[in-house]
Amino acid sequence: ALLFMALIALLFCSLGTAIASVLENVHGFQLIMNLLVMPTFFLSGALFPLQNLPELLYKVTIFNPLSYGVDGLRGSLIHSSHFGILLNISMLSLFSFSLLFVGAFLFSRIEV
Repeated sequence: ALLFMALIALLFCSLGTAIASVLENVHGFQLIMNLLVMPTFFLSGALFPLQNLPELLYKVTIFNPLSYGVDGLRGSLIHSSHFGILLNISMLSLFSFSLLFVGAFLFSRIEV
């Protein structure tokens, strides 16, 4: 469970760094983060099972990194995983480290 929590934290820190690096002021950051985080959370499977979603929304959840984090936490804590633990770890790692490199690259290009 700690691995999934660490990867989810890395994912959202990297996402925040990447988005903040391209914005010129702080005022838009909160709006953009809320527009991204709220739908990501609602379509992650944390509030309702992914199996009951319509086909189109289910396809969207496949590209939602938080779906793998929530499913991985659920699998490691109560042994009920939809995607499988290895797929959860690999997909969450892929999303997290990809965003980490993008965020680091964009942050290095900031001119003060």
